[in-house]
Amino acid sequence: MRNSIDADIRFSIVPEWVTDADVSDRAVRVYTILARYADNDTLQAFPSRDLIAARARCHVKSVDRAVEELITIGAVVKSHRKAGNGYISNVYTLRRIPGGRDTTVPRVGTPVSPGRDTTVPLTRTTELEPENYKALFDSFWESYPKHLQKGEARKAFYKAVQRVGDPQVIMDGVMRLANDPNLPPKQFIPYPATWLNRDGWDDEPFPERDPLGIPGVTRGMKGPAEVPDARAWVKAMHDIGEHWECREGEFGCK
Repeated sequence: MRNSIDADIRFSIVPEWVTDADVSDRAVRVYTILARYADNDTLQAFPSRDLIAARARCHVKSVDRAVEELITIGAVVKSHRKAGNGYISNVYTLRRIPGGRDTTVPRVGTPVSPGRDTTVPLTRTTELEPENYKALFDSFWESYPKHLQKGEARKAFYKAVQRVGDPQVIMDGVMRLANDPNLPPKQFIPYPATWLNRDGWDDEPFPERDPLGIPGVTRGMKGPAEVPDARAWVKAMHDIGEHWECREGEFGCK
C-alpha cells in the first residue's frame, strides 16, 4: 500500500460542527465555497457575492442569508475590504472551531493536492472562472452605449473587476450610464476602456441637456441664430451657400 496518494482535485475543509449546526444546506455549501477561496494563513476570503452565487447556484440574496446563518453560529466573521473612502468587497474570515481558529491543525485553509493545481494561485480570492468573466464582459459590452475598441475594453474590464472585487458595481454603473436620459451624442461618450479605467461607475449623472441640443450652451440662453439681428446673419450665410441655420421654407430653402 502506498504511503501517499496523488490527486488532481481541489477541495474545501468543513469542520464537523458546522456540518452538524442548525443551519440550512445552502449555508453549508456557501461555507465550502468560502473555504475554497480562503487564505491558508489568515483564513480570509473575499470572493464577490456574484461569484459565490454562481457557484452555489442561487441568487445573491440567498448568499446573504446563508452568510448571516454562518455568522450567527460563529462560523464566519464578515468585514469590509476598504480602498480610499469606501469599501470594495466583503471579507469573510472563517472559524474552524467555535469561537476561534483551530491552531493545532496545520494548513486549515484550502489546501491543494500536489498535482497540476499547485500552479493555481488560490489566494487570488477575487478570481472568477473564465466563462463567468466572458459572460459578464459580454453583458457589459451589450449594455455600454458606445461600441469601440472591444479588445481594449475587455482587458480594462478584467482589471476593473479585480480592482473593485464585486463586478455588480460595474454592471450597475453601466446600466445607469446607458439609461441616463441626458446621455450625450456618441462622440461625447468616453470609450468603454476609458470609462472602465477611470472608474466611470462612480461618475455623477450627465447634466440636463439644453433643449436646443447645442453642446456647451447653458439652459435658458438663446442659440446663436436667435439673438437680435441673427436672422440677417443667417440670410447672409444663405446667400453664400451655407444653410445650416436656415429654417425650412426660409429664404426659399427646402
